[in-house]
Amino acid sequence: MATIGSGWQKLEVGRRFGRREASPEEAQKPPVEEERTALIHEGCEVEGTLSVENSLRVQGDFRGRIQARKTVTIDERASVNGDIQARSVIICGAVVGDVTASREVVIRATGRLHGDVKAPAFQVERGAFLNGRTEMYRPERVAQSQPEPDLAHEAIR
Repeated sequence: MATIGSGWQKLEVGRRFGRREASPEEAQKPPVEEERTALIHEGCEVEGTLSVENSLRVQGDFRGRIQARKTVTIDERASVNGDIQARSVIICGAVVGDVTASREVVIRATGRLHGDVKAPAFQVERGAFLNGRTEMYRPERVAQSQPEPDLAHEAIR
């Protein structure tokens, strides 16, 4: 199937429509590694401390503490009873515990959170439930607010 100009494909009789064939240059490239997401399936009950290098999607029930380097997503039928710490947290189900994110926290319309939120960006959709306190901050100000040691003063002692 020939590609025309801006990505349109020319239909040819006898050829299947759909995915275009890879060019010889594209065939030589290694496949792009997709982000791996840890998953707690619906019907599973997990208890303890969970640390994840990438993202986590919770479809079942979790009790304990969650730490993730990337995004934690709590699905509609899922529940988490414990603290969550991640880059981004998306709540569509129920969470009882404090949520800390370095980027953002989003509570979707079906989401329920009983706990405190600490994040630079926070979004609550209409219909969502929040019972707790929020603390929003600018990431660059957190780094600036930490006092630097006064080296000149230290040298005088």
